[in-house]
Amino acid sequence: MKIIDKVKDKSQRHIERHATLGYQYLFAESIGFIKHCDWDGIADGNSIFLSRTDLEAIEANSPENTSQRYAVAYSNGEPVVIAACQVAEITGEKLAQAGNGIKGAIARNYKERALVCGNLLSSGLHGVAFAKALDPETGWRIVAEMLYKIRRGEKLSGNVDFVLIKDIKELELEASQIIERDSYRRIQTDPSMVLELGNAISSFDDYIDNLRSKYRAKIKKVITELEQAGFECSKIEINTAVDKELHRLYLEVEKKSSIRSATLPIGYFLGLYNALGDNFSCIAIKRNNLMAGFVTVIMDGNEAVAYYIGVDYQINSDYPIYFRLLQLAIERGIKMGCARVSFGRTALEPKANLGATPVDTFIYARHRVAVVNYIVRQLFKKAPFDTAPERAVTKL
Repeated sequence: MKIIDKVKDKSQRHIERHATLGYQYLFAESIGFIKHCDWDGIADGNSIFLSRTDLEAIEANSPENTSQRYAVAYSNGEPVVIAACQVAEITGEKLAQAGNGIKGAIARNYKERALVCGNLLSSGLHGVAFAKALDPETGWRIVAEMLYKIRRGEKLSGNVDFVLIKDIKELELEASQIIERDSYRRIQTDPSMVLELGNAISSFDDYIDNLRSKYRAKIKKVITELEQAGFECSKIEINTAVDKELHRLYLEVEKKSSIRSATLPIGYFLGLYNALGDNFSCIAIKRNNLMAGFVTVIMDGNEAVAYYIGVDYQINSDYPIYFRLLQLAIERGIKMGCARVSFGRTALEPKANLGATPVDTFIYARHRVAVVNYIVRQLFKKAPFDTAPERAVTKL
């Protein structure tokens, strides 16, 4: 009976995938082509990464391998779902270090145009938003239909067979699982590290005082070491010359990353700085007017996102520049009045030592060809996946 049920379910899923949901759709290659009121009516109150100002800045400063796509779903003339996507040329070596053996060979030879629902330049669910009255499961079914229509519409520009939805957190997982009926594969990635500040934290001193002595001493040691070496930390303004310096330091970090799905162009930080205003901050560590590192922080509602970091690794080999940048992201988040600081993935241990805890994160991947869909799942299993260490950092 189990086999019969599986066959029936597979048949039913095939029917569902090839039946329209009855909504009306608008598709565009620029956010400027969409009515402001239709997009803003759903985007407002959601992530700043779905705001038109942020999307316009990304459009103007897109990585070479990406271009933007947008969709709005309507019910009786009223917008109910918005989606911001990127079409990107993805290679296996960008998704995971190739290594040796069969999986390594797959990674080295894998190259396709992919449709990414979300933002390759940020970590989080920054690709979709639903009207408040819409049932989330219905919303995700609409997203699946949107992505199907976008993919089919790309034929004149080149086939898009691979679709990726990023990044789904635990709280969003239950409702989003409905798209697995459309043959999307759910894959767990590195956790996102998040520091909950709490209502009692109103200054960086409050944050430090709330730590256990061992971790408090580590932070103070980093601060003292840099101060004694003549380094200064400050929020900076960005112009064309500063942007080039930020880009140089950003590339030093980018080159060490095991996954490089998209590389920021020169002008990206300046574009965000001009577009996001007070919601965007850049804090730099300098000595004798020379920049040793920087961290950008974006205020996304009540969350401070430690966005991009740049480090001079030659200086970092002698002084704890990177660790101080993580501290500065916390300090800036507190000044912004945020309830938490999101550090994203990578470098899990130093972030755990600051009190950040892991939040499980998932992506959905689907390939048009069933056999390749299986291979893609195997390829993503090879992607780096770390378990965050457990730390009792704060006082009980």
